[in-house]
Amino acid sequence: MLNARLYRTAWLVSAVAIIVALLTLQPPATQGLERPALPGSADARTILRATEDLRALAPVRVAGSPAAEQASADWVARQFASLPSLSGLKPRVRRQVFSARVDGELERMVNVYAVLPGTTGGLDPQGIVVMAPRDSAPGSPADTSSTALLLEAARYEATAARRHPMLFVSTSGSAVGNAGARWFLSRFSDFRISAVIVLDGVGERDGPVWVWGGARTPTQALGFASIVRETLPWSGATAAPEPSLINQLLRFAVPQTFGDQAPFVQAGIPAVTLSSRPDGPARPVAAPDAQRLQRAGNVAVTLLSLIDQNLAQPRPESGVMLSGKELKPGVLRIVLALFALPLWVVALDAFSRLRRSGVRMGPGMRAALLRSVPLVVACFALHFLSLMHLMPQPAAGVPPLPRGVGFGAGELVSVVVTLALAALAWWLSHRAMRRLGAAPASEAAAGLILLGVVSLVAWFVTPFVLVLTLPAAHAVLVATSVTRRWHAVILGLVGLLPLAALCVSVGTQLGRNPFFAAWYLIATTAGGARGTVWPVFALLLSCAILSMAILVFVRFRKGLMRREHRRRVPRPRLVAKARLPRIER
Repeated sequence: MLNARLYRTAWLVSAVAIIVALLTLQPPATQGLERPALPGSADARTILRATEDLRALAPVRVAGSPAAEQASADWVARQFASLPSLSGLKPRVRRQVFSARVDGELERMVNVYAVLPGTTGGLDPQGIVVMAPRDSAPGSPADTSSTALLLEAARYEATAARRHPMLFVSTSGSAVGNAGARWFLSRFSDFRISAVIVLDGVGERDGPVWVWGGARTPTQALGFASIVRETLPWSGATAAPEPSLINQLLRFAVPQTFGDQAPFVQAGIPAVTLSSRPDGPARPVAAPDAQRLQRAGNVAVTLLSLIDQNLAQPRPESGVMLSGKELKPGVLRIVLALFALPLWVVALDAFSRLRRSGVRMGPGMRAALLRSVPLVVACFALHFLSLMHLMPQPAAGVPPLPRGVGFGAGELVSVVVTLALAALAWWLSHRAMRRLGAAPASEAAAGLILLGVVSLVAWFVTPFVLVLTLPAAHAVLVATSVTRRWHAVILGLVGLLPLAALCVSVGTQLGRNPFFAAWYLIATTAGGARGTVWPVFALLLSCAILSMAILVFVRFRKGLMRREHRRRVPRPRLVAKARLPRIER
């Protein structure tokens, strides 16, 4: 089925084009930044005192606890109202009251924000937002340093000259799918937001400052994050390294973040979260000391001053960083197409050969669709059981924290029922396939054509799903023509590498093992927390790959991959001709 010569030629063309595409790498847009003559200096004693006051007032601030919610919101509002001002104009302090679903029940939450007007005139002023979460996840320590740093940044900017308005927001519901940040973004309309800085535990640990710029869509604040990393040393901090290329592609394929910057990045607003940990849930830490708080405060106020001077920030996009240089979204999309090009060429060749030979494709197509029935039934069963609340539920419509995804009695029942339904679907489809009588080669050819068509549509709609499926597609395509069993085994392992890398990446982000990460991905996808577009295309591509894998399995079972090495026939040894003595007459 595989036209090896055409496949190799397509790979040669793709490889040359990929090399040319990589020559378009550009350095990040960090030129033109003016380093301040005097970096900002925060007051460590004020930050530490605010941290202790908030911890004494509400030591536990889990989202949905009414007493702690109200007490902490009132305290932050009083701190905002007491901010000094050079011009004598007091900041405008506002509240946003909203509800979010916590453990199946609607809970009341409060955002508190203060607006400091700037000096820029015009009908459409642009402003800067500084945000910090006020709540904590159940079982996690209450983070007081973020709110204290937010208040210190507000105090510093209230006594300084500003070119643009600034908004300081204390959000609730950060541990419930960033509910507070999402509500604020949907309701605030006083001015156009040009940049967002989120402070999330930036003074909790020693070490570098991590910059989160991801979202729950295949996009990231790439340029803004590069600018922030470039300017962190100006305030005495060290920037953590940027994510690897593999991690960036996996986060595009299955978007996952826990920072409040996510809704802003999805809306096309440059936004980053500054933290002392990589992107992930909060973890137990020691109480912050004055030195760490001083450094974190300097980072916040210096970065604010820089953004106020250089307001135009790069907008979020779907590019990636490779060796310190930026690969633009359009070029990255072309590179993905080039990796899929050999598959598309071979699929088109298989279709044209079947048409020329007059082979009916109907039986093969029906067989390929019947092979996918058990997998489709399993996916729909998990989703239906999730709607019945037998599976972990989303947190405000997005993936919950790891503690919200367990494996109890409900999950066990769901898995057993799903496996039983999938087994029943396999038995019924197997009987139907026997009556159909399609040859494995015809089914594999139909699967190849379906794989080419679905992958082409996926490239137009959600191209990064190909990051997970293309290695398996190429592996199963090559495996249909190998003659050694160990070749097929190695190709199978190669096809599973992206899924294994995804589980390792998500497990590292969650602070759990890869097996929990696999269950977390299954449970959150079944519950609808990850949308429907990329799961549907991943399902369709998996079904097409499964249809082609049947041919590999049949060849494996029938012993067609057991061909022995040809015995090497020993070459005849050349014996020198004996020289006869010359006879003279």
